[in-house]
Amino acid sequence: MALMKKKPEAEVPEVYPIKCPYCFKQFGADDVHFRAAASKHYVTSPQTGEKMIREDSVIDKNLADYYRQFGRQAPRRFPVIAPFGGVTGDEYINISNDADSLGYKNGVLYSVKDEFGNETEKRICPYCHNDLPRSAGQYRSYTIAFAGDTAVGKTVYMTTLINRLQFLDDGFKSMLMPLTSGVSEKYDTYYFTPMYKEGLLPEHTHVNEVVEPLIYELRVGINKVNGDNVADQTVTLTFYDVAGDGIKNADYVNTRARHLKYADAFIYMVDPMQTGAAQRLAALNSNACGDYIIGRGDAVKILESFFTQDIDFKDKPTAIVLTKSDLLKSTETSQRYFSKDSSIYRQCEHKGFLDTEQVETVNTEVHNFFGITAPLFRKNVDFMFNDVKYFAVSALGGPTETVNVDGTDRKKIVNGIPQEIRVEEPFLWILSRLGIISDVPPEAPKQSGSSGGGFFKKLFAK
Repeated sequence: MALMKKKPEAEVPEVYPIKCPYCFKQFGADDVHFRAAASKHYVTSPQTGEKMIREDSVIDKNLADYYRQFGRQAPRRFPVIAPFGGVTGDEYINISNDADSLGYKNGVLYSVKDEFGNETEKRICPYCHNDLPRSAGQYRSYTIAFAGDTAVGKTVYMTTLINRLQFLDDGFKSMLMPLTSGVSEKYDTYYFTPMYKEGLLPEHTHVNEVVEPLIYELRVGINKVNGDNVADQTVTLTFYDVAGDGIKNADYVNTRARHLKYADAFIYMVDPMQTGAAQRLAALNSNACGDYIIGRGDAVKILESFFTQDIDFKDKPTAIVLTKSDLLKSTETSQRYFSKDSSIYRQCEHKGFLDTEQVETVNTEVHNFFGITAPLFRKNVDFMFNDVKYFAVSALGGPTETVNVDGTDRKKIVNGIPQEIRVEEPFLWILSRLGIISDVPPEAPKQSGSSGGGFFKKLFAK
């Protein structure tokens, strides 16, 4: 008698813990709360003590507490649904008694039906009640923080980086998409349009601004499978534009720049005008003297501020990035810190994987630069960080000039639009350290026409 073949077991989707991109509390995918789809809710009558239905937005106490730490008043919102109860307050409504009141997608609690029959997919953090990314729980999520003093170019760098990540080499088979229309609108309005359409630098981030994260979904290794896009890796990336002044202030780090304490990796940025090269650059380069803002503190002082804020950085991938590399190119030959043929002046070429030879070449050159111009900074970095590489970028590719726009002095790009140099390279290195992209070439297809092992040969498991 022939043996019956065992029916293969259905694959159980992997569910990941969720870390809120606002308050940074971590919780399970089933612990989420939901924002109701309509305003209907119950309130307790102060005269009779009985419940009565109202249809208006509510004061969400958790959200109000979150906004209060920034000195702001929270907007009123629709009621909150806690799927499994355990909370009280007039801002909450119950779930339906129907058997299908809870909806799951790939093992993640994704929707609920409330007691009034309305269904919602708007998941919120159970602690601060801010909106969660739609992919929360389905994919790994990473926060990559930009650090550095005022005027090093963090906002400009973030703007050009997000743009460059949308146009990575075709070999990555990648796609970067904003998670909400709000993210897309904010990036376009405050960052992309000023720089890429008007040629103006975004205004500096101020310490009294509430930092709203830009959250994106990055897919790498996309292939068509039965008409659907299937990616080898899908991750959520969160970007924050914070004020450089704030890194020196414990209150700022504990509120508006709280992500620094919970980041998975760092891009630590240093302006050449914050090093021992500043005086020489200012003397030999009119751009350094006139068109660029000199940093407020030297490199080692800002690093000390970073160290004293109780930020967990030691074992996390950290890219030390020398910004405004175009400044160094335009100095006289006899005063160059890099040869005129240096790799830092050419665009990087990472063809579907991180080319570690390019990374090591730049790492050596920039490491040597800091050894000459900021030896104490380099010494402290080498001792403080266990997973670190040095990079050089130019987000603009050239100088700026001051122009008057509606009665306000603004910096305008002389070349018209950014001409980025090596902007994506430090970020790609971090992605490789987090296991999102490979640092070895993909295997060539076999002669038989098979795929030869897939897009990635090696991944660093997180």
